[in-house]
Amino acid sequence: MTDHMPMPKVSRLEVVSTGARRRWTLEEKQRIVTESYGGPRLVSVTARRNGLSTYSATIWVGRARRSGWRVSVAAR
Repeated sequence: MTDHMPMPKVSRLEVVSTGARRRWTLEEKQRIVTESYGGPRLVSVTARRNGLSTYSATIWVGRARRSGWRVSVAAR
């Protein structure tokens, strides 16, 4: 005799995110940085709206400023 018990059928399957890193294109980064220049505290709001950490958005904005990249008035 065996101690084997049949497993019940799975009635629900839950998918859990692994937290994999997302790759952002240069165009996406530029759009997010441009959007964040719209006013005070918009970096965090823009980051949340785009599913990005505030830290990453702040880094992108800082790099854009240090590189001399300017947002045109028309782009705002």
